[in-house]
Amino acid sequence: MIGRLWHRNTSVSAACLVLLTAAACRALGQPAQLTLTLSQAVELALRHNLQALLAEERIAEVRGQREISLSAVLPNLSGSAYQMSVTANLAAMGFSADTFGGLPGIPTFVGPFNRFDARLQLVQTIFNLASIRHLQAGSRAVEASRHARQAAVQQVTAAAALAYLTILEAEQVVAAEEANLQLAQRLLDLALNQRRAGVATGLDVARAETRLAGQRVRLAQAQTHLETARLNLARILGVPMSARVVLTERLRFLSEWPSDPEETLRRALADRPDLRAAQEHVRAAQAERKAAQAGWVPSVSFFADYGSSGLKPNQINLPTRNVGVRIDVPLFNGGRTRAETAIATSRQRQAELQLNDLRAEIEKQVMEGTEEVRREARARVEQLADKVSREAEAAERARVEAALAAESERIRREAEEQAAMARQAAEDQIRA
Repeated sequence: MIGRLWHRNTSVSAACLVLLTAAACRALGQPAQLTLTLSQAVELALRHNLQALLAEERIAEVRGQREISLSAVLPNLSGSAYQMSVTANLAAMGFSADTFGGLPGIPTFVGPFNRFDARLQLVQTIFNLASIRHLQAGSRAVEASRHARQAAVQQVTAAAALAYLTILEAEQVVAAEEANLQLAQRLLDLALNQRRAGVATGLDVARAETRLAGQRVRLAQAQTHLETARLNLARILGVPMSARVVLTERLRFLSEWPSDPEETLRRALADRPDLRAAQEHVRAAQAERKAAQAGWVPSVSFFADYGSSGLKPNQINLPTRNVGVRIDVPLFNGGRTRAETAIATSRQRQAELQLNDLRAEIEKQVMEGTEEVRREARARVEQLADKVSREAEAAERARVEAALAAESERIRREAEEQAAMARQAAEDQIRA
Protein backbone atom coordinates (compact mmCIF):
# COMPACT_ATOMS: atom_id res chain seq x y z
CA MET A 1 0.00 0.00 0.00
CA ILE A 2 2.81 2.40 0.93
CA GLY A 3 4.62 1.54 -2.29
CA ARG A 4 1.53 2.32 -4.38
CA LEU A 5 1.02 5.63 -2.60
CA TRP A 6 4.70 6.55 -3.08
CA HIS A 7 4.50 5.66 -6.78
CA ARG A 8 1.34 7.73 -7.20
CA ASN A 9 2.82 10.73 -5.40
CA THR A 10 5.98 10.42 -7.49
CA SER A 11 3.94 10.38 -10.71
CA VAL A 12 1.93 13.41 -9.58
CA SER A 13 5.09 15.28 -8.63
CA ALA A 14 6.67 14.47 -11.98
CA ALA A 15 3.57 15.69 -13.81
CA CYS A 16 3.59 18.94 -11.80
CA LEU A 17 7.29 19.40 -12.60
CA VAL A 18 6.56 18.97 -16.29
CA LEU A 19 3.82 21.60 -16.14
CA LEU A 20 6.04 24.06 -14.24
CA THR A 21 8.80 23.59 -16.80
CA ALA A 22 6.39 24.24 -19.65
CA ALA A 23 5.04 27.36 -17.90
CA ALA A 24 8.55 28.71 -17.31
CA CYS A 25 9.55 28.19 -20.94
CA ARG A 26 6.35 29.83 -22.11
CA ALA A 27 7.01 32.83 -19.83
CA LEU A 28 10.49 33.21 -21.35
CA GLY A 29 9.06 33.04 -24.87
CA GLN A 30 10.87 29.81 -25.67
CA PRO A 31 9.31 26.59 -26.97
CA ALA A 32 8.80 24.28 -24.03
CA GLN A 33 10.60 20.95 -24.07
CA LEU A 34 8.73 18.18 -22.29
CA THR A 35 10.65 15.04 -21.43
CA LEU A 36 8.02 12.44 -20.70
CA THR A 37 7.84 8.83 -19.70
CA LEU A 38 4.73 6.88 -20.58
CA SER A 39 3.38 7.12 -17.01
CA GLN A 40 3.92 10.91 -16.98
CA ALA A 41 2.10 11.26 -20.29
CA VAL A 42 -0.85 9.32 -18.91
CA GLU A 43 -0.91 11.46 -15.74
CA LEU A 44 -0.98 14.66 -17.77
CA ALA A 45 -3.74 13.32 -19.99
CA LEU A 46 -5.90 12.35 -17.01
CA ARG A 47 -5.41 15.83 -15.51
CA HIS A 48 -6.13 17.90 -18.62
CA ASN A 49 -8.02 15.83 -21.16
CA LEU A 50 -11.55 17.10 -21.78
CA GLN A 51 -13.14 13.65 -21.66
CA ALA A 52 -11.74 12.91 -18.18
CA LEU A 53 -12.68 16.37 -16.86
CA LEU A 54 -16.24 16.08 -18.20
CA ALA A 55 -16.60 12.69 -16.52
CA GLU A 56 -15.65 14.26 -13.17
CA GLU A 57 -18.13 17.10 -13.67
CA ARG A 58 -20.83 14.61 -14.63
CA ILE A 59 -20.39 12.89 -11.26
CA ALA A 60 -20.83 16.23 -9.47
CA GLU A 61 -23.96 16.96 -11.52
CA VAL A 62 -25.54 13.57 -10.83
CA ARG A 63 -24.74 13.83 -7.12
CA GLY A 64 -26.54 17.16 -7.03
CA GLN A 65 -29.57 15.62 -8.73
CA ARG A 66 -29.56 12.83 -6.15
CA GLU A 67 -29.46 15.40 -3.34
CA ILE A 68 -32.55 17.02 -4.84
CA SER A 69 -34.33 13.64 -4.78
CA LEU A 70 -33.16 13.07 -1.20
CA SER A 71 -34.60 16.40 -0.07
CA ALA A 72 -38.10 15.11 -0.89
CA VAL A 73 -37.93 12.45 1.87
CA LEU A 74 -36.08 14.51 4.49
CA PRO A 75 -37.72 16.98 6.92
CA ASN A 76 -38.41 20.45 5.54
CA LEU A 77 -38.19 23.15 8.20
CA SER A 78 -38.98 26.79 7.50
CA GLY A 79 -39.79 29.95 9.43
CA SER A 80 -42.01 32.94 8.72
CA ALA A 81 -43.11 36.14 10.42
CA TYR A 82 -45.36 39.00 9.43
CA GLN A 83 -46.89 42.18 10.84
CA MET A 84 -49.99 43.52 9.08
CA SER A 85 -52.74 46.11 9.40
CA VAL A 86 -56.18 44.73 8.49
CA THR A 87 -59.54 46.21 7.54
CA ALA A 88 -62.59 44.14 6.63
CA ASN A 89 -66.06 44.62 5.10
CA LEU A 90 -68.28 42.29 7.07
CA ALA A 91 -71.16 42.70 4.66
CA ALA A 92 -68.97 41.43 1.83
CA MET A 93 -68.35 38.36 3.95
CA GLY A 94 -72.06 37.76 4.45
CA PHE A 95 -72.30 39.24 7.96
CA SER A 96 -75.03 41.70 8.97
CA ALA A 97 -76.88 42.77 12.09
CA ASP A 98 -79.32 39.89 11.59
CA THR A 99 -76.39 37.44 11.60
CA PHE A 100 -75.63 38.38 15.18
CA GLY A 101 -79.24 38.19 16.39
CA GLY A 102 -80.18 41.76 15.55
CA LEU A 103 -77.76 43.28 18.01
CA PRO A 104 -77.46 46.99 17.38
CA GLY A 105 -74.16 48.82 17.03
CA ILE A 106 -72.33 46.20 14.99
CA PRO A 107 -70.61 48.06 12.16
CA THR A 108 -70.42 46.76 8.64
CA PHE A 109 -66.81 47.97 8.23
CA VAL A 110 -64.24 47.08 10.89
CA GLY A 111 -60.64 48.10 11.29
CA PRO A 112 -58.01 48.93 10.91
CA PHE A 113 -56.50 46.58 13.45
CA ASN A 114 -53.04 45.01 13.76
CA ARG A 115 -52.06 41.40 13.43
CA PHE A 116 -48.70 39.73 14.12
CA ASP A 117 -47.62 36.13 13.64
CA ALA A 118 -44.22 34.40 13.81
CA ARG A 119 -43.79 30.63 13.67
CA LEU A 120 -41.80 27.62 12.49
CA GLN A 121 -43.28 25.11 10.03
CA LEU A 122 -42.23 21.46 9.77
CA VAL A 123 -43.24 19.06 7.00
CA GLN A 124 -42.02 15.47 7.01
CA THR A 125 -42.89 12.88 4.41
CA ILE A 126 -43.95 9.65 6.08
CA PHE A 127 -44.58 7.65 2.92
CA ASN A 128 -44.21 8.74 -0.70
CA LEU A 129 -43.37 5.88 -3.02
CA ALA A 130 -42.63 8.14 -5.97
CA SER A 131 -40.01 10.09 -3.98
CA ILE A 132 -38.41 6.85 -2.79
CA ARG A 133 -38.17 5.56 -6.37
CA HIS A 134 -36.67 8.85 -7.55
CA LEU A 135 -34.05 8.58 -4.82
CA GLN A 136 -33.22 5.03 -5.89
CA ALA A 137 -32.89 6.18 -9.50
CA GLY A 138 -30.55 8.96 -8.38
CA SER A 139 -28.34 6.48 -6.54
CA ARG A 140 -28.16 4.28 -9.65
CA ALA A 141 -27.30 7.32 -11.75
CA VAL A 142 -24.42 8.16 -9.38
CA GLU A 143 -23.06 4.62 -9.73
CA ALA A 144 -23.42 4.83 -13.51
CA SER A 145 -21.49 8.11 -13.59
CA ARG A 146 -18.70 6.55 -11.53
CA HIS A 147 -18.40 3.66 -13.95
CA ALA A 148 -18.52 6.13 -16.82
CA ARG A 149 -15.61 7.98 -15.23
CA GLN A 150 -13.64 4.74 -15.03
CA ALA A 151 -14.41 4.12 -18.70
CA ALA A 152 -13.28 7.66 -19.54
CA VAL A 153 -10.05 7.10 -17.58
CA GLN A 154 -9.40 3.91 -19.54
CA GLN A 155 -10.13 5.60 -22.85
CA VAL A 156 -7.90 8.59 -22.08
CA THR A 157 -5.14 6.27 -20.86
CA ALA A 158 -5.40 4.19 -24.02
CA ALA A 159 -5.43 7.32 -26.21
CA ALA A 160 -2.37 8.76 -24.47
CA ALA A 161 -0.49 5.45 -24.64
CA LEU A 162 -1.41 4.96 -28.30
CA ALA A 163 -0.30 8.51 -29.18
CA TYR A 164 2.94 7.92 -27.26
CA LEU A 165 3.63 4.67 -29.12
CA THR A 166 2.71 6.30 -32.43
CA ILE A 167 5.46 8.88 -31.89
CA LEU A 168 7.96 6.16 -31.04
CA GLU A 169 7.02 4.27 -34.19
CA ALA A 170 7.17 7.44 -36.28
CA GLU A 171 10.63 8.25 -34.89
CA GLN A 172 11.88 4.83 -35.93
CA VAL A 173 10.36 5.28 -39.39
CA VAL A 174 12.09 8.65 -39.74
CA ALA A 175 15.40 7.12 -38.66
CA ALA A 176 14.96 4.32 -41.18
CA GLU A 177 14.07 6.75 -43.98
CA GLU A 178 17.10 8.90 -43.13
CA ALA A 179 19.32 5.82 -43.39
CA ASN A 180 17.67 4.94 -46.70
CA LEU A 181 18.30 8.49 -47.90
CA GLN A 182 21.98 8.19 -47.03
CA LEU A 183 22.10 4.86 -48.85
CA ALA A 184 20.39 6.35 -51.91
CA GLN A 185 22.91 9.22 -51.90
CA ARG A 186 25.80 6.78 -51.74
CA LEU A 187 24.31 4.72 -54.58
CA LEU A 188 24.03 7.89 -56.65
CA ASP A 189 27.67 8.77 -55.91
CA LEU A 190 28.63 5.22 -56.86
CA ALA A 191 26.68 5.45 -60.12
CA LEU A 192 28.37 8.76 -60.96
CA ASN A 193 31.81 7.33 -60.23
CA GLN A 194 31.06 4.24 -62.31
CA ARG A 195 29.89 6.42 -65.18
CA ARG A 196 33.11 8.42 -65.03
CA ALA A 197 35.01 5.13 -65.05
CA GLY A 198 33.00 3.98 -68.05
CA VAL A 199 31.36 0.98 -66.36
CA ALA A 200 27.88 2.55 -65.98
CA THR A 201 25.50 4.34 -68.29
CA GLY A 202 23.42 7.50 -67.95
CA LEU A 203 20.38 5.30 -67.38
CA ASP A 204 21.98 3.93 -64.21
CA VAL A 205 22.61 7.48 -62.99
CA ALA A 206 19.02 8.49 -63.79
CA ARG A 207 17.71 5.51 -61.83
CA ALA A 208 19.87 6.44 -58.84
CA GLU A 209 18.69 10.06 -59.01
CA THR A 210 15.05 8.92 -59.19
CA ARG A 211 15.60 6.63 -56.22
CA LEU A 212 17.13 9.52 -54.25
CA ALA A 213 14.27 11.89 -55.10
CA GLY A 214 11.68 9.29 -54.10
CA GLN A 215 13.51 8.65 -50.86
CA ARG A 216 13.47 12.36 -50.06
CA VAL A 217 9.72 12.40 -50.56
CA ARG A 218 9.29 9.39 -48.27
CA LEU A 219 11.46 11.04 -45.63
CA ALA A 220 9.38 14.23 -45.83
CA GLN A 221 6.19 12.17 -45.45
CA ALA A 222 7.63 10.35 -42.44
CA GLN A 223 8.66 13.65 -40.83
CA THR A 224 5.19 15.07 -41.44
CA HIS A 225 3.65 11.98 -39.86
CA LEU A 226 5.96 12.40 -36.86
CA GLU A 227 4.99 16.05 -36.37
CA THR A 228 1.31 15.15 -36.67
CA ALA A 229 1.78 12.47 -34.01
CA ARG A 230 3.51 15.00 -31.72
CA LEU A 231 0.65 17.48 -32.14
CA ASN A 232 -1.86 14.74 -31.45
CA LEU A 233 -0.07 13.78 -28.23
CA ALA A 234 0.16 17.44 -27.16
CA ARG A 235 -3.59 17.82 -27.78
CA ILE A 236 -4.38 14.77 -25.70
CA LEU A 237 -2.07 15.87 -22.87
CA GLY A 238 -3.38 19.44 -22.86
CA VAL A 239 0.08 21.02 -23.25
CA PRO A 240 0.91 23.93 -25.62
CA MET A 241 1.04 23.00 -29.28
CA SER A 242 4.45 24.67 -29.55
CA ALA A 243 5.93 22.38 -26.89
CA ARG A 244 8.64 20.01 -28.07
CA VAL A 245 7.83 16.58 -26.68
CA VAL A 246 10.80 14.31 -26.00
CA LEU A 247 9.98 10.70 -25.13
CA THR A 248 12.24 8.62 -22.91
CA GLU A 249 10.64 5.22 -23.49
CA ARG A 250 11.63 2.92 -26.33
CA LEU A 251 9.70 0.28 -28.21
CA ARG A 252 10.35 -3.27 -27.11
CA PHE A 253 8.80 -6.55 -28.11
CA LEU A 254 6.92 -8.61 -25.54
CA SER A 255 5.72 -12.03 -26.58
CA GLU A 256 2.12 -12.62 -25.52
CA TRP A 257 0.13 -15.67 -26.50
CA PRO A 258 -3.64 -15.49 -26.97
CA SER A 259 -5.88 -16.48 -24.10
CA ASP A 260 -9.07 -18.50 -24.22
CA PRO A 261 -11.77 -16.46 -26.07
CA GLU A 262 -14.51 -17.54 -23.66
CA GLU A 263 -12.42 -16.56 -20.64
CA THR A 264 -11.50 -13.24 -22.26
CA LEU A 265 -15.16 -12.52 -23.03
CA ARG A 266 -16.19 -13.43 -19.49
CA ARG A 267 -13.59 -11.07 -18.04
CA ALA A 268 -14.62 -8.30 -20.44
CA LEU A 269 -18.30 -8.63 -19.51
CA ALA A 270 -17.38 -8.60 -15.82
CA ASP A 271 -14.74 -5.85 -15.81
CA ARG A 272 -15.64 -3.36 -18.54
CA PRO A 273 -16.68 -0.11 -16.77
CA ASP A 274 -18.69 1.10 -19.75
CA LEU A 275 -20.78 -2.08 -19.57
CA ARG A 276 -21.31 -1.63 -15.83
CA ALA A 277 -22.32 1.98 -16.48
CA ALA A 278 -24.86 0.82 -19.07
CA GLN A 279 -26.25 -1.72 -16.59
CA GLU A 280 -26.62 1.01 -13.95
CA HIS A 281 -28.40 3.20 -16.50
CA VAL A 282 -30.88 0.38 -17.06
CA ARG A 283 -31.48 0.05 -13.30
CA ALA A 284 -31.89 3.82 -13.01
CA ALA A 285 -34.42 3.78 -15.86
CA GLN A 286 -36.31 0.96 -14.13
CA ALA A 287 -36.44 3.01 -10.91
CA GLU A 288 -37.68 6.06 -12.84
CA ARG A 289 -40.43 3.95 -14.42
CA LYS A 290 -41.49 2.68 -11.00
CA ALA A 291 -41.42 6.25 -9.71
CA ALA A 292 -43.75 7.32 -12.50
CA GLN A 293 -46.10 4.42 -11.77
CA ALA A 294 -46.01 5.36 -8.08
CA GLY A 295 -47.81 8.58 -8.99
CA TRP A 296 -51.06 6.62 -8.51
CA VAL A 297 -50.11 5.61 -4.93
CA PRO A 298 -51.37 7.71 -1.98
CA SER A 299 -48.78 9.58 0.07
CA VAL A 300 -48.71 10.38 3.77
CA SER A 301 -47.01 13.37 5.37
CA PHE A 302 -46.74 14.94 8.81
CA PHE A 303 -46.99 18.69 9.31
CA ALA A 304 -46.67 20.95 12.36
CA ASP A 305 -46.12 24.58 13.16
CA TYR A 306 -45.47 26.51 16.35
CA GLY A 307 -45.29 30.24 16.89
CA SER A 308 -46.64 33.38 18.52
CA SER A 309 -49.70 35.40 17.46
CA GLY A 310 -50.83 38.81 18.62
CA LEU A 311 -51.48 42.38 17.66
CA LYS A 312 -47.82 43.36 17.65
CA PRO A 313 -44.60 41.56 18.63
CA ASN A 314 -44.96 42.88 22.18
CA GLN A 315 -48.75 43.06 22.54
CA ILE A 316 -51.07 40.18 23.48
CA ASN A 317 -48.69 37.50 22.23
CA LEU A 318 -49.80 33.95 22.88
CA PRO A 319 -48.19 30.69 21.67
CA THR A 320 -50.19 28.76 19.07
CA ARG A 321 -49.56 25.52 17.21
CA ASN A 322 -50.94 23.17 14.57
CA VAL A 323 -50.14 19.45 14.32
CA GLY A 324 -51.57 16.97 11.87
CA VAL A 325 -51.18 14.13 9.41
CA ARG A 326 -52.11 14.53 5.77
CA ILE A 327 -53.03 11.87 3.22
CA ASP A 328 -52.95 12.77 -0.47
CA VAL A 329 -54.86 10.42 -2.77
CA PRO A 330 -54.36 11.02 -6.52
CA LEU A 331 -57.61 10.69 -8.46
CA PHE A 332 -57.17 12.50 -11.76
CA ASN A 333 -54.36 14.75 -12.94
CA GLY A 334 -55.21 15.10 -16.61
CA GLY A 335 -53.25 12.02 -17.72
CA ARG A 336 -49.90 13.33 -16.44
CA THR A 337 -49.02 10.12 -14.56
CA ARG A 338 -49.86 7.94 -17.56
CA ALA A 339 -47.71 10.11 -19.83
CA GLU A 340 -44.80 10.08 -17.38
CA THR A 341 -45.05 6.29 -17.16
CA ALA A 342 -44.96 5.97 -20.96
CA ILE A 343 -41.91 8.23 -21.16
CA ALA A 344 -40.07 6.33 -18.41
CA THR A 345 -40.93 2.98 -20.02
CA SER A 346 -39.57 4.15 -23.37
CA ARG A 347 -36.35 5.37 -21.72
CA GLN A 348 -35.95 2.02 -19.99
CA ARG A 349 -36.31 0.21 -23.33
CA GLN A 350 -33.76 2.54 -24.90
CA ALA A 351 -31.31 1.81 -22.08
CA GLU A 352 -31.86 -1.93 -22.47
CA LEU A 353 -31.31 -1.72 -26.24
CA GLN A 354 -28.10 0.23 -25.71
CA LEU A 355 -26.96 -2.34 -23.15
CA ASN A 356 -27.60 -5.25 -25.53
CA ASP A 357 -25.82 -3.42 -28.34
CA LEU A 358 -22.84 -2.73 -26.09
CA ARG A 359 -22.65 -6.41 -25.10
CA ALA A 360 -22.61 -7.37 -28.78
CA GLU A 361 -19.94 -4.77 -29.49
CA ILE A 362 -17.77 -6.05 -26.63
CA GLU A 363 -18.13 -9.61 -27.90
CA LYS A 364 -17.16 -8.43 -31.38
CA GLN A 365 -14.11 -6.58 -30.05
CA VAL A 366 -13.01 -9.61 -28.03
CA MET A 367 -13.38 -11.94 -31.01
CA GLU A 368 -11.55 -9.54 -33.33
CA GLY A 369 -8.76 -8.99 -30.82
CA THR A 370 -8.38 -12.70 -30.12
CA GLU A 371 -8.35 -13.52 -33.81
CA GLU A 372 -5.78 -10.81 -34.49
CA VAL A 373 -3.53 -12.10 -31.71
CA ARG A 374 -3.95 -15.63 -33.07
CA ARG A 375 -3.03 -14.48 -36.57
CA GLU A 376 0.06 -12.76 -35.24
CA ALA A 377 0.94 -15.85 -33.22
CA ARG A 378 0.46 -18.08 -36.27
CA ALA A 379 2.57 -15.68 -38.31
CA ARG A 380 5.32 -15.83 -35.71
CA VAL A 381 5.11 -19.64 -35.63
CA GLU A 382 5.25 -19.77 -39.43
CA GLN A 383 8.24 -17.42 -39.42
CA LEU A 384 9.98 -19.59 -36.85
CA ALA A 385 9.09 -22.74 -38.81
CA ASP A 386 10.38 -21.15 -42.01
CA LYS A 387 13.55 -20.11 -40.22
CA VAL A 388 14.02 -23.61 -38.83
CA SER A 389 13.32 -25.07 -42.27
CA ARG A 390 15.86 -22.77 -43.91
CA GLU A 391 18.41 -23.60 -41.23
CA ALA A 392 17.70 -27.31 -41.69
CA GLU A 393 18.08 -26.96 -45.45
CA ALA A 394 21.30 -25.02 -44.97
CA ALA A 395 22.57 -27.69 -42.59
CA GLU A 396 21.61 -30.46 -45.01
CA ARG A 397 23.21 -28.57 -47.87
CA ALA A 398 26.35 -28.08 -45.79
CA ARG A 399 26.33 -31.79 -44.89
CA VAL A 400 25.97 -32.79 -48.54
CA GLU A 401 28.64 -30.35 -49.59
CA ALA A 402 30.91 -31.67 -46.86
CA ALA A 403 30.23 -35.25 -47.99
CA LEU A 404 30.89 -34.30 -51.60
CA ALA A 405 34.04 -32.52 -50.58
CA ALA A 406 35.16 -35.57 -48.61
CA GLU A 407 34.36 -37.86 -51.52
CA SER A 408 36.18 -35.54 -53.91
CA GLU A 409 39.17 -35.52 -51.59
CA ARG A 410 39.10 -39.34 -51.41
CA ILE A 411 38.93 -39.64 -55.19
CA ARG A 412 41.71 -37.08 -55.56
CA ARG A 413 43.91 -38.98 -53.14
CA GLU A 414 43.19 -42.29 -54.88
CA ALA A 415 44.02 -40.70 -58.21
CA GLU A 416 47.23 -39.29 -56.81
CA GLU A 417 48.11 -42.66 -55.31
CA GLN A 418 47.37 -44.43 -58.62
CA ALA A 419 49.41 -41.84 -60.50
CA ALA A 420 52.26 -42.27 -58.05
CA MET A 421 52.07 -46.02 -58.43
CA ALA A 422 52.04 -45.67 -62.21
CA ARG A 423 55.11 -43.40 -62.14
CA GLN A 424 56.86 -45.82 -59.84
CA ALA A 425 56.05 -48.70 -62.15
CA ALA A 426 57.31 -46.71 -65.11
CA GLU A 427 60.52 -45.85 -63.33
CA ASP A 428 61.02 -49.51 -62.38
CA GLN A 429 60.62 -50.56 -65.99
CA ILE A 430 63.12 -47.92 -67.12
CA ARG A 431 65.67 -49.17 -64.62
CA ALA A 432 65.15 -52.76 -65.72
